[in-house]
Amino acid sequence: MAIKPIGERVVLKEIEAEETTQSGLVLAGDKEEPLKAEVIATTEEGEKIGLTLGAEVYYKKYAGTKIKYDGQEYIVIDNEDVLAVII
Repeated sequence: MAIKPIGERVVLKEIEAEETTQSGLVLAGDKEEPLKAEVIATTEEGEKIGLTLGAEVYYKKYAGTKIKYDGQEYIVIDNEDVLAVII
């Protein structure tokens, strides 16, 4: 990964939510509310608060800036916009 956040920021890749009906059909998640993501890159400040590479996190609904790099879409957000790390 050639993206390195600056300051107190983290680079995330959205994890699309899937919903399953009682019969087992998978429904697409709500595209307007991507709240779960994987940590792609972080800084030392992020590592101090548990934002390690590959960690899954929940973040604020309208946080950050979306960027495209190497054909993929990422979100760059402030560390303080991360709500929780999934353990």
